[in-house]
Amino acid sequence: MTHSLLSRFAALFLFALFALWATSSSAHDGSVNITGSIVDKTCAVSADSKSLLVTFGDVSRKTFARAGDASRYEPFAINLEKCGAGASNVTVTFTGNADSRDPALLALTVVAGGATGVAIAIYDSEKEQIPLGQPGGGSDLAPNQASVTLNFYARYLANGGTVASGPANSSATFMLNYA
Repeated sequence: MTHSLLSRFAALFLFALFALWATSSSAHDGSVNITGSIVDKTCAVSADSKSLLVTFGDVSRKTFARAGDASRYEPFAINLEKCGAGASNVTVTFTGNADSRDPALLALTVVAGGATGVAIAIYDSEKEQIPLGQPGGGSDLAPNQASVTLNFYARYLANGGTVASGPANSSATFMLNYA
């Protein structure tokens, strides 16, 4: 074979290998089956509950002499409306930055000169603590209920660290869980 013929043969061979590789990369290796249903068992969050503000005001540092000491309960509510025909029960899960000493509590936002030694606990309407990241505050719903109010409380709780005064702010996100 001449050099030119050998080069053409090599090029043709490489082209055939590339074509074979390209077709094998589009082979079907499996499938995904998707199942589910569309339900009407949720409610809409009222506009007045999409961005809540709980105000503690000024709380004396002396309130927190020992771990577990707490400020007064500050109420807040999540209002729901337009519940669906299949609505029967709702719970709420609060999430946010967990306190390093007690992960059931919401940590304060770290800022220069900010308060330390306290965190924020969230409670249901019966003043039972709802651990951060866990559902609580359950309420029965009636089908097609026009509105419902879910009542909660928040309060500062000494976490066992050294308590220092300063801004003591935080934020949490809530998620509604329907049964």
